Amino acid sequence: MSDSKQDKTKHRIWFLLILGFILIEFPGVFFINRVHPYILGFPFIYGFVILVWIYMCFILFYAYKHNWGEKPDE
Repeated sequence: MSDSKQDKTKHRIWFLLILGFILIEFPGVFFINRVHPYILGFPFIYGFVILVWIYMCFILFYAYKHNWGEKPDE
């Protein structure tokens, strides 16, 4: 993979990870701390946490597949 393409992938992964951490720490979820609406059959807070957890798993899998953090082969 070329350096510019690898840099773009690295920046994309960092952006998506930071977005995921912002969602995890999002304080607005406590203002919507109600049983309704349901997400995936769970109360809102539990459904939100599960969706963010799944999102972070996909991002880390994407980073793993693109050898994120390793130096390029020379």
